Amino acid sequence: MEKLRFTFEVLATGSEGKTNTICITSIEVPDGRVFEVPDDLKPASKHTGITTTDVFTKVKNSLKKRHQTRKLWIPLTEELRKIYLDIGENVQFGDQYLDEIISETKHSSNNTNTNNTEHVSKNLGKIAERFLLEKFSGKTTNVEQWIKEFENECKRFEMVQDTKKIEMLKHLMDKQCLDWYNSMVIKFTIDSDWTIWKNNLCESYGNKGWSQIKYAFTFKYQAGSLIEYATKKERLLLEVNKQTDSQTMIHLIVMGLPDFIMDKIDKGKISSTTSLYNELGKYEHTINKKTYYKTKRNTFDTKVGADKIKPCKICEKLNKGARFHPEEKCWFKQTGDEYKKNKINVNNVVLDVELTDDDQKNA
Repeated sequence: MEKLRFTFEVLATGSEGKTNTICITSIEVPDGRVFEVPDDLKPASKHTGITTTDVFTKVKNSLKKRHQTRKLWIPLTEELRKIYLDIGENVQFGDQYLDEIISETKHSSNNTNTNNTEHVSKNLGKIAERFLLEKFSGKTTNVEQWIKEFENECKRFEMVQDTKKIEMLKHLMDKQCLDWYNSMVIKFTIDSDWTIWKNNLCESYGNKGWSQIKYAFTFKYQAGSLIEYATKKERLLLEVNKQTDSQTMIHLIVMGLPDFIMDKIDKGKISSTTSLYNELGKYEHTINKKTYYKTKRNTFDTKVGADKIKPCKICEKLNKGARFHPEEKCWFKQTGDEYKKNKINVNNVVLDVELTDDDQKNA
């Protein structure tokens, strides 16, 4: 073999799936056979023979979004041939041979219906992973917008039949929504009209209240990365209304920033959310949750501590007991004749109470 075709794809990695990583997911040979790369060997960083080529430099510049793919034929140098082919030209990588991906058309007609169903389901699951769409959950803000994007993705993968859309929908639903899906299968079956499923989903999960909208618009920076806050705010707003214009989006994101960060941003330089993210990146070092909030909290605690050390003298003079607050904020703060007058009134009140008590004892 003189060349191999590598499939490059941007996949989510990390414990929470927040990191985008360029991976090599499969290798194709000239006769059309395709071999799957195991999950633990998919990151392109493990394929040093490929990452050092000019081809990979162009791949990195081409793949910007999650689930984007590129399939490229790469001529085999002597070094690459030793890495990916053995003496008998069997496809390998690392210390193992790669499994061939058998397409549905290559399945023998003797396979049982159960095996065919499992195979089709597995293929749908792999296609679902390439959908540029988050899974649907009961917390999805805008159901109508989500279902429209789902239909667009189905169209992109040429899934025009209602049955295919209904089958694919299962792979794009979180666990908490699978009961709804299974109930729909029982009531209408997967051979029913897609419109029935679409309308039922919107009616079941359509948010008639304002809570999600309020959350999106009032979401503010609390701690951590400024850029992570900004991207989350943008996502929340787009889930509410995909048609939100760029300037409105920028204004809403900026309004949720701390004042001292907002004051640093030159409004005239921000023309898009991308330029806003670039600007925020300059101030990431100024944000430190522990230092910022600890300093503020300690200042308050010191002030309170000082008040506790010095009891209010005005309250002591008026026999109000030991009260720990600043004298300038004392409710009993009096001066001059008014103080003397009130002092007499206080004594009279005390005297009246004592007389009343004696009268009760003599009764």
